[in-house]
Amino acid sequence: MSTAKLYWELPFALRFEAESATVTTYGERRALVLSSTLFYPEGGGQLGDTGVLRVGDHELRIVDTQIDEAGTIFHLVDGEPPPELRGSVVGLVDEARRRDHTAHHTAQHMLSRALLDVAKAPTVSARLGLGSCTLDVDRGSLTDAQLLAAEDLVNDVIRSDVPVRAFFPTPEELAGLDLRRAPKVDTGVRIVDIEGFDVTPCGGTHCTRTGQIGVVRIAGTERYKGKTRVSFHAAKRALADARAKERALLELAKAFSCGALDVGLAADKLRAELKDRTDALARARGELTTHVADAVLAAHPPDPSGTTVLFLERDEDLATLRTLAGRLTARPDVVALCTTPDAASGDWLVVAQRGASAAFDCGAWLKGKAEAHGGRGGGRAERAEGRLPRGTPVP
Repeated sequence: MSTAKLYWELPFALRFEAESATVTTYGERRALVLSSTLFYPEGGGQLGDTGVLRVGDHELRIVDTQIDEAGTIFHLVDGEPPPELRGSVVGLVDEARRRDHTAHHTAQHMLSRALLDVAKAPTVSARLGLGSCTLDVDRGSLTDAQLLAAEDLVNDVIRSDVPVRAFFPTPEELAGLDLRRAPKVDTGVRIVDIEGFDVTPCGGTHCTRTGQIGVVRIAGTERYKGKTRVSFHAAKRALADARAKERALLELAKAFSCGALDVGLAADKLRAELKDRTDALARARGELTTHVADAVLAAHPPDPSGTTVLFLERDEDLATLRTLAGRLTARPDVVALCTTPDAASGDWLVVAQRGASAAFDCGAWLKGKAEAHGGRGGGRAERAEGRLPRGTPVP
C-alpha cells in the first residue's frame, strides 16, 4: 500500500498519530508500516528519519526509514517487535536530525543554483550525509573566486529570508516553469520553489523560509570522476565546523606565541628556519659521508679480482646511508653493502650499490637474502634497497 506522506505538508511537525501499525520486514530487517507518517524515507540524497513509535504499551525505536517502488514506507525497528501490535499509534520524529536534514536539503538546492549561475556548473548528484554533505558538479575544477561568489550569493538569499514553497503543479503549470533540472518522474511531480531564486523538482523535506537555514559554508572541494565534489555545511553544522577550526587555529596560535591572525606569518617563519636547518644538515651529511667514505676506501684498496665488496654497519638515517653508498661506489670496483637499524621494527635497512666496473648483481643478492630470511626488498643490478630481520648475515 502507498503510505500517506505527512512530511510534505508539515516539514517541521514532529508528532503525529496513526490508526494502526503492521509488523513486516524490509530486506532482512523488521519494520512497521503505517497508513500515514511524518517519517521521511531515504531518497533524493537525503537520509531517512529516525525516532520513536509508540504503539499501545510498546515503545519502539526507529533507526531508519525506507520506501519501496509502490510507495510503502517502512519504519525499521531497533530489535524485534512483538508479532502483533494493537492500540493507538503515536510517532515522534527525531527533531535534531529532521531540522538538520531540512536545512541541508534546502541549502543544497540553493548552492546548486548559485554554482550554476556563478560558474556554469550544473549539479549532477548530491548526498546529505551525517558527517558531510556533498554535491557533484559537471566541471573539472572551480576557482576560489567562484566558490566564494557562490557562497556569498546563497547567504545573501538566506539573509533575505524569502519563502520556500512546495507544491504539485498541473501539467500545464509544470511546462511553464523554469526548472533548474528536469524531473525524474512523469506524474505527481513535486516542485520546491525558493522564491525568486530556484525552482526544482524534489521530494525531500525543506525549510519554509530561507532564513531558517542560518548560514551555509563551503568546506572544500576535490576532483571526483572527472567532476568536482563540493563539501558544504549549513545551520548548526556550519557553526560546529567554524568552532572546531577556530579551536585548532587558537591552539596553533598558542604554540607559536602569536595572535590567531598571525599564524600564517609564524608558520612562514618556521618554514624558512626549517629550510635553513635542513640545508645545513644536508651539508653536514655530505661532509660526514665524504670523510667516512674516504677513510673506508683508503683502508680497502682495490681487490685483484676487480670487485671490492665493502660492508658498513652504521647508525644513520636512510638518506645518509644512500649518500654513503653513492660516495663509496664512485670508485668503480666497489660494491657497498650499507645497513642501519630501524628504530621502529629493529630490522636492518639495507642499501646495496655497485660501482661502474664491479661484477655484482645488487638486486639478485638482496632478493635472495630476503627470501632466505623473511625480509623484503629488491632492485636492479646496479642498486637495490630493502629490509632484513636483525641478525641476518649480510656480508
